[in-house]
Amino acid sequence: MNLIEVYDKVISFLNKEKFEYIVIGGIAVGVLGELRATGDIDIDIILDKRDIEDFLNKVKKNGFEYSKNECVKRAKETGTFQIKLGDYHIDFIIASIELEKEAIKRKQIIKVLDVKSNLPTAENLILLKIIAGRQKDIMDAKNIVIKNKGKLDKKYLIKWAQKISDEMESGRVYNEIKNLDL
Repeated sequence: MNLIEVYDKVISFLNKEKFEYIVIGGIAVGVLGELRATGDIDIDIILDKRDIEDFLNKVKKNGFEYSKNECVKRAKETGTFQIKLGDYHIDFIIASIELEKEAIKRKQIIKVLDVKSNLPTAENLILLKIIAGRQKDIMDAKNIVIKNKGKLDKKYLIKWAQKISDEMESGRVYNEIKNLDL
């Protein structure tokens, strides 16, 4: 099984079960920014941590594998968990901050690898990448800006960057957004 087949299976499952989610990470960056290699699938999802076991039971019926104890523990401690299919893993981030919930609400449906997928807007993916803050994420954000030059909602980006920086009590996110050539 290859990454495309795994992507098709997990997104088809999420759509069929009507979960609220967005694809983030390398796949979303490839669609909204610049193609780059990725070996996994990253999904931001609306899911109550108390419902994790029910979610896991559903994915198991669809052929996915996981360590139940590890998933439940990580979901409760970090708000993240991972499932597998063949050699590939799918990382789930349980939406916990207001921006994630807003990004899921504002999702755009785009056909990716022949399956209708929920992706964030370019603005929300930029913000999520800047929040993550790794060098790779900052580069992803810059590439999304380049691909979407002249089409970005600058006021939205600045508003959220300020809000997040205030909540974090750090100017890092705001400064990173201001440093992008919007």
